[in-house]
Amino acid sequence: MKSIRLLCQSSDKFLLKNCNKIPIRMANYCCNSNLCERGFFMENKKAVRLMLVCGAAAAGLIAAPHLFVKEPPTAAIVNVSRFEYSDSVSITGTILKNRDEAYVQVFVPEQDISRVELGQPAEITGDAFPEKMYAGTVDEIADTAIRVQSGNLSQTAVEVTVKIDETDDTLKQGYTASVKLITSEPSMMTVVPYEAVNQDNSGEFVYVLKDGRAYKRYVTTGRELSEGVELKTALADNEEIITVDELSENGVIVQVSDNSDK
Repeated sequence: MKSIRLLCQSSDKFLLKNCNKIPIRMANYCCNSNLCERGFFMENKKAVRLMLVCGAAAAGLIAAPHLFVKEPPTAAIVNVSRFEYSDSVSITGTILKNRDEAYVQVFVPEQDISRVELGQPAEITGDAFPEKMYAGTVDEIADTAIRVQSGNLSQTAVEVTVKIDETDDTLKQGYTASVKLITSEPSMMTVVPYEAVNQDNSGEFVYVLKDGRAYKRYVTTGRELSEGVELKTALADNEEIITVDELSENGVIVQVSDNSDK
């Protein structure tokens, strides 16, 4: 309490009124370092600042920056989505009909054909039947690749025939159809907004909130979707992903904004 008494020896009425609110650690520094002759206490909503005056008049106060208590960085909790997802190959083809059966002939580019197997499910849609989606199955994969012309582009592709499981009179020979070949079993995926993923020389990372503090977590990302990017790294149950500005070091206290979306 000696330092507090030293500060309170000033005749300034404001200081006398508020000297008991000045943090003792700050007061000790002020009095023991002889940096100032008088101290002024000022309080706002989020921080306490001790302004040191070095022989200056009240009209020209000079604040000591090394004793300035900064407001904590502002953070926002981001929306993390978890949903079932399957890999797929999307391609455009042509409807073929043979009596009571219907097929779609497609040409799968060589870079995707290794993912396509007999028996895989498919979803068929088209402009000529906008209200319907037909289920299908990969029925045949050609043994050889051919050059296929698509507009001004020519590419190497493999012919694949997809059998439509249940056909009807809506489907006509020669219709254009969009085919989505499902190439993997469904699995749960975690997706975070693109702005939540940062990068430095060590790799990609996110900020997580734990016990009111922000920590950097290096992560592995996967597929890039319209909703965001896949997060393959698992986080602890008590950690939430945040966006935060001006994080000077790991583990600092942050102020979570009221309009954060959980």
